[in-house]
Amino acid sequence: MRFYVPEWDDNVDAHYDFEHDEHSELGKDERELQYIWDIFDYETTPIDGVLISREQVEESATKFDQLTSHGVYDEQSGLNVPDWLPTISDCGAWGYKSLPFPPYGNDEMLAFYEELDVTVGVTIDHLVLGSGHETRLYLDKRAFADSSLTPSDLPEELTDEVDIMVDEWPTEWPEYVAEYDPTIFDVSSITPFEQEDFEGDPVAVLERLQDDARAVYREDDTEFRYQLTLHNAAEMKDLYDANDYSFRLMVAIQGWDPVSYTRAAEQVLDHGYQYVGIGGVAGSNAARIRDIVTGVGNAVKEHERKRKTRVDTHVFGFAKTDAFDAIGKTGMSSFDSASMLRSAWTGGDNYHLDSERRYDALRVRFGSNRDSLEKQIQTALRGQELLHSLRAFDEGSSISEAIREWHAEATQALNKLAPYLEEHRHDDEYDCRLLRDVEEHFRDHYEHGRELRASFSRTLRKRIIKLLRDDDPESPIEFDKYQTLIDTVREEFEAFPRMAETIEQREEFSENTATFDQVWLLVEDYAPWIGDERLLEEYKTLLREKPWEDCDCRICEEHGIEVAIFRANNRNRRRGFHNTKRFYDQFREALPKTLVATPASETLTSWSTVEGHLLTEQNDFWSDVHDLPVAEIGTMSADGVHEWWSETPVSVSLDATEMAASVGKFCARYQNLFLYDPDEAIDQEVIEAIEEKGCVVDSYRDSSELRAAVLDRLGYESEFLPEFMVQKGLMEF
Repeated sequence: MRFYVPEWDDNVDAHYDFEHDEHSELGKDERELQYIWDIFDYETTPIDGVLISREQVEESATKFDQLTSHGVYDEQSGLNVPDWLPTISDCGAWGYKSLPFPPYGNDEMLAFYEELDVTVGVTIDHLVLGSGHETRLYLDKRAFADSSLTPSDLPEELTDEVDIMVDEWPTEWPEYVAEYDPTIFDVSSITPFEQEDFEGDPVAVLERLQDDARAVYREDDTEFRYQLTLHNAAEMKDLYDANDYSFRLMVAIQGWDPVSYTRAAEQVLDHGYQYVGIGGVAGSNAARIRDIVTGVGNAVKEHERKRKTRVDTHVFGFAKTDAFDAIGKTGMSSFDSASMLRSAWTGGDNYHLDSERRYDALRVRFGSNRDSLEKQIQTALRGQELLHSLRAFDEGSSISEAIREWHAEATQALNKLAPYLEEHRHDDEYDCRLLRDVEEHFRDHYEHGRELRASFSRTLRKRIIKLLRDDDPESPIEFDKYQTLIDTVREEFEAFPRMAETIEQREEFSENTATFDQVWLLVEDYAPWIGDERLLEEYKTLLREKPWEDCDCRICEEHGIEVAIFRANNRNRRRGFHNTKRFYDQFREALPKTLVATPASETLTSWSTVEGHLLTEQNDFWSDVHDLPVAEIGTMSADGVHEWWSETPVSVSLDATEMAASVGKFCARYQNLFLYDPDEAIDQEVIEAIEEKGCVVDSYRDSSELRAAVLDRLGYESEFLPEFMVQKGLMEF
């Protein structure tokens, strides 16, 4: 089973300066950006693929051009996804859920997937909203732009009668919309709404809006979305089969209850799909997800056994660790979720070791732009005093010394500022129009430029930068403007260092190493001052237990306590990557990464797909494994592993040295390889290479024994049946 993470521009600065909270380069385009697949190596990357939604690709014109011009695997794309990592792309139905129609046509989406060079493209779906059949009125937000009327002014009689969705409609709809609603398809201008458009009985209003280019009304919008999704599935399959696309096509299904989802699955399977995506379950509770995936899983198993084929199934937006068994027992093949990543900054319990051990990262806040300069300087100073103390606590060194060393550096940054400005304020490098150019030079040229920002606030440095830009040697500004800023800083700085002497005067802190009690003095002082007093108990648990020391992920090993500090994207996203790694480890424990394979034969090349070869020439093996849950299935050759659904290679070799390298690397991400090798064609060198990567190899000459062993390893009874899943598997929760 594979875990995909959605791509939402979740990257970090590879060379971020944690000490000064400073980016390596001021311009984002100039930084070395790292995604989760850049931080971890091949063997430890805690995802099995990336989900790339068109909605996100269209977030900016630059991103869209880069990805559609170069593809997701190219260095120039900005993503630079490694070629071993599969990618799924969909249309992003959540992004247009308030529109009456998806804003894309089927031909257009197929072409888009081809341009992106993704592994899998998904049919266009329209999110089924709610749990029953609902009436719905769509209104074009553009018609409110020049109107005295706002959506909140709509009469209650109407809003109580029908669900109303207001969103900005596309300036141009795809051609298929004309078949459903020609009144909105070709509209050159939008007339603003007026009060009288919504006056009267709701029935009369809805009837009046029936042929209005600014409105779409449906008595059963749930059924419409459901049927449109199924229609797109049928049409896109025909278009896909008629062309030579390089990606695999997944069909998206929607529904409002388990029965409707199951009915949709049965219908799309009849079209010949071999990858089914279950949409619309993001945010659902575990019980609802279990019911839906059970119904779909049973339909898939029945289809597989009836047709002697295999069907992969994906769950969009799944993130319930307490429902792993459900998606495994029902035969799901993959799922995606960003919840582990985003949990790092969207609430409490944001540092995870596992589903039980979760902690609140310690918030060290930046000042708000709404605050006075004096308050922002105080916030920066208190923050730096605490940050240096936390690092000393992590390293086991003296906290009071760390505070005094920081204070000395900050003092130098302040004392040397006026002489620097007097000497350099009219340098040619400051004669720039763009503030960023001025700031870049100041940051690097003034030896304490970074410390100035860290200790005395971002706003202070920005104000100095603005003065430098405006300070024309032909018409110089009064130096008093600089001096006033410096004096303001000096007045706030007089109270520091605040806590070093307090620690040194306590007799119980005589040892020159950091203790919990020492660092707790600072945290207990800081949290109420910044407004986080309610989190003190959580912080106490975090600092007593030091969970980052129990984590062996690359991020925690490199950055230590920084990962457990809630402060800006470069810490928070790294913590999100850490959370994802811990989730992935738990996922692998619950559903072991399992590969079932057999050596390729020379006749493989005579078939268009691996499945065709296995079905015809390895019939006993295929009959016993084609419906196995969780496991991934394929053939092995010197080129690596060829998955069951893929096209066949142009040639086949079982050269032991080449196989040891290629298959060994592939299996480094698996815990178990169940090898069907009745003729003992695989050399021992290959087996040893695989096991050196930590993947246990079990070889079988009898495919039925292999099947039983796989089911046993995954925790199933000897026979894997839909009835077993329904009657017994789900009773375990």
